[in-house]
Amino acid sequence: MSLQLTAPFRKSDGRTVRLGKKKAPEKKQIAKLKVALSLDIGSRYTKMLLGRQKAGSLFIEQAFTANTPERAYEDGTVADAAALETMLKSLAARNRNMTKDLIFSIESTKIIKREFVIPQIPEEDILGLVTYEMMQYLPIDISEYTVQPNIIGGVIEGDTEKTKVSVSAVPKNIIQSYQKLFTAAGFKPVSMDINSNSVEKLLRFDIMRNPASEYINKNVVFIDMGHSCSNVSVYENGRYQFNRTIEIGGRGLDAVIADSLEIDPQKAQNVKKELFSQISVPELDEKYGNMPSGYQSQSIYERTLIDIMSVIRQWAAQVDKVLQYMTRSREKKIDKIYIYGGGSLIKGISEFFEQKLGIKTASASALNCFEYGQAVDARHIISTHGNALGAFLRL
Repeated sequence: MSLQLTAPFRKSDGRTVRLGKKKAPEKKQIAKLKVALSLDIGSRYTKMLLGRQKAGSLFIEQAFTANTPERAYEDGTVADAAALETMLKSLAARNRNMTKDLIFSIESTKIIKREFVIPQIPEEDILGLVTYEMMQYLPIDISEYTVQPNIIGGVIEGDTEKTKVSVSAVPKNIIQSYQKLFTAAGFKPVSMDINSNSVEKLLRFDIMRNPASEYINKNVVFIDMGHSCSNVSVYENGRYQFNRTIEIGGRGLDAVIADSLEIDPQKAQNVKKELFSQISVPELDEKYGNMPSGYQSQSIYERTLIDIMSVIRQWAAQVDKVLQYMTRSREKKIDKIYIYGGGSLIKGISEFFEQKLGIKTASASALNCFEYGQAVDARHIISTHGNALGAFLRL
């Protein structure tokens, strides 16, 4: 479902535009990306990987992280192109021999996502059909979007076998703003992906190359715990099924700490890191998570800890609402939750979610089907660079 940005635009059904050519066999596609950069810009951190294609695998040679300039990137869109261009040039300067070919993965509430059940038709006709469906039922000008369908699988309705398709419609002005930004920064943008699709490719890659993959025949949820928001996505046997964005993230904790202690956001982030280096979320919850009504805190620091736990408890409650909807609408249980992103590095957060949600939860771990350079922290590569890692793959 990646958008191939170097290919010319071509008409599909007269109402929309598809980027890229029809998918080639897997070996030919992978061969195109022998060396490339993969980028994931977040509202707090920007993550970049340098990867090299090897036979049946990927070698992640280097991993970079940089602070995203304040207010330069909001909700998956370029808010301050000049500041982002400076930051990207600084990243590129870390390695003079770095390739300029760039893959990137994004997420935004401006991307429209829908699931459709359609008749079984030739694959080349699916784009035209789902574009028509979106044009009929959504109050948007579909010509302003690039529509990308992704086949989920077959379903039975009555006595008829049909096809379930997930559809992402990305505003063309977002794509164009990225192309302009990356070109100005000296890169050659090759393709764009969406974060939930990047994770799907990681799972499918692991299932194809690992007979003992923990994702085989399982319903799993991946939660990307970002700075300003989080994305909850469900996958069945490695195939994407459903996604929702919820407004929870590390920024909420920073705001509480900054307000309570009357300090600036940067100092609040340092306080947060120091706090969770000393105590885990379950320990904090046991002490301050369920204070009696009307309780008067004994100090400003105790008040801050109570407020922190109130925010984290709200996180669990919002995730629970999404999961309840998922299980009700699909009548399937969730086997396991995996968390990644900056928020997943908070000490004890996976144990806390497991306690509150009643579902086994763990931080997403590195896949054995990749190889990593000595300078790459393979233990945390999914947590820190998961979206960029998945965007490398062409399945």
